Amino acid sequence: MSWKPTLWLLGMVVLTGLFMIVFERNTDSGVRSLPLNSALLHLSPEGITRLSLTTGTNRVECVRRDGEWFLTRPMEARADAARISRLMEALVKIRKQEVVDPVRRAKRGLSRASFGLEPPRARLVVGTDSHSDEILLGDDAPLGNLVYLSLNDEEDVIGATMAVSDILPVDPDGFRDQAVFPSSIKQAVRIEVKHAGGFFKLALKDGVWRIQQPFDARADGARVERLWRILESLKMGGAAGGGSLPDSVSYGLGVDEASLQVSVWMEGRREPLVVTVGKALQDNPEWLYARISDMSAMGLVSKEILSLQAIPASSLRDRRVCDADPSALSFLMLRDDDSKVVMEKTASGGWMITDPLRFPANARAVGALLKAVGGLQGEEIRNGIAMKALPSEAEAMSCRLTVAIQTPVPAGTNKTVSLSPVSGEWTYRLSWPGAGASHSLVYSEEAGAIYKVPSDDLAKVWRRLADRPVFADPLAYMDSLMLDLSPQQVRRITLTREGREETVTSGLDGGWTVDSPPGGQVVEGAIPALLAMASNLLADRIETLAPTNLASFKLDEPTIRVTFGLSGSGGIQKTVLIGGGDGREGVYSMIQGQDVIFVLKKEATEALIRPLVTSP
Repeated sequence: MSWKPTLWLLGMVVLTGLFMIVFERNTDSGVRSLPLNSALLHLSPEGITRLSLTTGTNRVECVRRDGEWFLTRPMEARADAARISRLMEALVKIRKQEVVDPVRRAKRGLSRASFGLEPPRARLVVGTDSHSDEILLGDDAPLGNLVYLSLNDEEDVIGATMAVSDILPVDPDGFRDQAVFPSSIKQAVRIEVKHAGGFFKLALKDGVWRIQQPFDARADGARVERLWRILESLKMGGAAGGGSLPDSVSYGLGVDEASLQVSVWMEGRREPLVVTVGKALQDNPEWLYARISDMSAMGLVSKEILSLQAIPASSLRDRRVCDADPSALSFLMLRDDDSKVVMEKTASGGWMITDPLRFPANARAVGALLKAVGGLQGEEIRNGIAMKALPSEAEAMSCRLTVAIQTPVPAGTNKTVSLSPVSGEWTYRLSWPGAGASHSLVYSEEAGAIYKVPSDDLAKVWRRLADRPVFADPLAYMDSLMLDLSPQQVRRITLTREGREETVTSGLDGGWTVDSPPGGQVVEGAIPALLAMASNLLADRIETLAPTNLASFKLDEPTIRVTFGLSGSGGIQKTVLIGGGDGREGVYSMIQGQDVIFVLKKEATEALIRPLVTSP
């Protein structure tokens, strides 16, 4: 066995010890370095429930109850959550950079007072119900942007980085929440406002605000939101009297003397937050005495809170019959005694009639209808009525309108859409807005409510055809664009007129040649003009659907037709059939294969059947 490795290791240990001894002796600062960013406290802001801060004669103590911070000293009041949040963030971000222990302080002839810790600049206690830490805050270090402090009963002086400006100075009034209502008011589910001139009570149910008193009705969400903004903006002017109320009546805060009382119920709380407003200060009427239920001392509130007295319950009523956003709707169904029409929004944002036929809908007509429905406002005259128990005046509600937000159905199902109750579906029964009547009735099946609506407003829901109002006639909603071919797809055109047939064909180079009559020549400019019409052929009006007597329109055996042969497999083509005149400077027409008769203006018809080929 060789002793050389052992002797070598022993020599290394001795050298290391000598190096440590020499290093310790040559240390001048008396400071033991620590790893950078070593946390002073091992707490999270969310876990802190108690804190106190003392400087000189000023002392602030706060506790967290039910998720909210309250001052307990020097006064009982709601604390400024933002101010405390900044303080806690500053505390948990304190990072130890170095430590000066008692031995090293003694070698340098220094005491804790040398670091500003006897007495300390400030004393902080922070923690939970079961544990707390005390921090004594001393002077700023001359170098290194550090602050001297000590933790709990330890004798070490710690040099640490910290945001002192987020902790000091200690102003007790600066820790008091200046708002009359806490930030948690955003979680309110019920509010009650009482004053000598009246009262109202609102409650949140299924995400919708309703007026519960003095009547039951849906509340206007925008107006309720403005009410919350008023409450959130109200400020306090400090404590009055410095203690609890000795005599509520003398300050106008008695049950019968109060000028205003606001009660707010937060979600998950059984007891409301109650603000009672009394008399104005004699020397400053801009401020009113107030009692706030979560504060023991009487306070002062701005007189702006009296603006709540000017809000009548009727002004909070939602007068909209349909509270759906018109732009979000994607399904529309109209029914009356004689007909039904169903329309659905396409993926491109347009609208398609899907029943009783499949045909593009006029987006402007549908948009105007949805806008009219969304704009209906009325007086809710009855609520909670089931359809089976509708009163006799509802017999006039012969028209029915359904709007919905569609959601896709799972793959593998036969249906193309599914009306989801979560997305929303609203059905209304409408009475005809007869001439001379000032109001008509609308019944909401979902709400079980009857509304009295101005007849002029309800009349905007009806469309007009041939100077007559219609409701569920698909003709009123069909798009007037009968043909929208892409000129690049047209490869062949045939014009048949009074026994004469003209056919032209597009070559690979884009040029047009004559197939018939033999020897004919293409009329200059005729084909581009025809293709421009075929790309945007608009009807003057749509006459009828599924006609049973084509002969009356001279479309049973039309003598004039224009056929466009399109590129692609299967010999796809579109043919426009031209019939007889309508007696009003128009011509009846059809697209072959569609049971829709429309009218073209005479000038458009003449341009459509203009000769393409000159005679040979």
